[in-house]
Amino acid sequence: FGDSSYAAPESSSKLYSLPISELEAIVLDWLTRSGFEIQRSKLKMGDVRLTITRPAEKWQIVLKPHSELITEIHAGSSTIAPQRGSTIDRMAVYISEYIQAPAAQKEVSNQVIPPAILAQIGSVVCLKTKFRDKVSQHSGFVVDTQGLVLSTIHDVETFHDIKVTLYDGREITGDVIKKDLKQDLALIDIGSGVEHAISLAEGRNLLGMGERVYSVGCPVNLVGSVFAGIINGPPRRVNELTYWQVNMEIHPGSSGSPVFDVQGNLVGIVKGRYRGTQSIGFLIPLETIIAFVKEP
Repeated sequence: FGDSSYAAPESSSKLYSLPISELEAIVLDWLTRSGFEIQRSKLKMGDVRLTITRPAEKWQIVLKPHSELITEIHAGSSTIAPQRGSTIDRMAVYISEYIQAPAAQKEVSNQVIPPAILAQIGSVVCLKTKFRDKVSQHSGFVVDTQGLVLSTIHDVETFHDIKVTLYDGREITGDVIKKDLKQDLALIDIGSGVEHAISLAEGRNLLGMGERVYSVGCPVNLVGSVFAGIINGPPRRVNELTYWQVNMEIHPGSSGSPVFDVQGNLVGIVKGRYRGTQSIGFLIPLETIIAFVKEP
């Protein structure tokens, strides 16, 4: 991106000789590594908008396909007086290094956030519950295109007003139609058909130590935030229930996020984090999810 004085608001544009799907995967890879929370939304004409935030910094990045092989990135910041050598400059260097790298190296880099993970973002929802003056927010995902959403039950159980925000921005009132307090799962009916759903039948039960996984949720109400993690322990038994232990950033609002393997297959759902940490979390396994959904 060109040199500028970085007066607020800052904006810049640049063309890259990459298809939009590949460029988006590279950008999301770098942003995740850099600690940003990411909200992704699809715009008209195939454009993609990424709203990224971290303390004292917020950007909007729009990817616009000019052809099948050329994509423009436009980035703007509302941050006051960004420092020279800003986020977007560093990202541009990362993209340029990727383009110049050997093909084998590109493959490895691009697997940090595979396209299969990006394809699942449209099925993720944000849930906001309200009771009197208390508001709670967490994540969930569509498991049936008829309008069934799966999430964790804590917070939902004690709140009466449930608002579900879909990926396309629609906000719909949801009703809990099934719950299991012990397993911490809830099935919510939003009473409206949706286009995308995550397949339980194509999920995986068995994971390997050190296997990379990805959560997609809406911590701090940012739908489509992606976090990469590693299965770093064998299944744990807690109060007669089994959980996967994962090394992954888990923030307030992450509970209920679906978790996928590198092929985009569902492997679990974020239950929460170990107290006193932000990167040791526990996942409810797919086996528990399927048993809950199938219960009469």
